[in-house]
Amino acid sequence: MALSKLARDFAREINNHDWQDAPYRRDRAGHDRASDTNHDDRVLSAQETDAVRTNVMWVTAQVLGYHDPNFDVYEFAEACGVDTRTRRGDRDGSIRAGVREQYGRYMRPGTWEFDPEFITTETSDFYHSGVDCPLFQRGYRGGDLLTFPLDSQVPTRWKRCACVAERQG
Repeated sequence: MALSKLARDFAREINNHDWQDAPYRRDRAGHDRASDTNHDDRVLSAQETDAVRTNVMWVTAQVLGYHDPNFDVYEFAEACGVDTRTRRGDRDGSIRAGVREQYGRYMRPGTWEFDPEFITTETSDFYHSGVDCPLFQRGYRGGDLLTFPLDSQVPTRWKRCACVAERQG
């Protein structure tokens, strides 16, 4: 899936920036030491530079993932110039682990909380009050989550799970 225009623009900016002296001075967007006449001799190692770039990618990805239901953290990381593969060539699980996400839902930026909403899947018979419902966890088969705000009507094709009544108390 293609990145949104906003995600592409963030990725271009992150990839374009020279992060080697990031902790030693404040630089403008698009900083490049090769053309900087006022640079310091202190620079990060390649591994330290990659760590800074990856952290910037994760912080940005958290917000993009929260706002864009089609966001792909691996595609974004690659566009930012972050290596997403292990030495064996497999997808590196630490890329996904760097964002606060579960079942494709991103936590609200600046918090450790998900937006309260009803959830279900295309193949489910019920809608649930959240991913912590034991019935949801037993039945979840890896499909995309469908979400509905708490103050809206869930289509009648899904029945209300007992966890919804418990939550509404």
